[in-house]
Amino acid sequence: MAVLELHDVRKTYPGEPPVESVRGVDLLVEAGDMLAISGASGSGKSTLLHLMATLDRPTQGSVVIDGMSVGA
Repeated sequence: MAVLELHDVRKTYPGEPPVESVRGVDLLVEAGDMLAISGASGSGKSTLLHLMATLDRPTQGSVVIDGMSVGA
């Protein structure tokens, strides 16, 4: 059973030009899974973690935790 699902999650910060820090992430984490997020500085790791922890809302897409949509 999935404990965390991300479907086409995107986060765009307004500005000129707009900054798209997370671009179309699909992720499925099942109970017992271990996960590591790595990447270069400025690649959107912290933003993705904030979206996964529901500290921020995605500009597009959905976050589902334990079967419940965070946006609902």
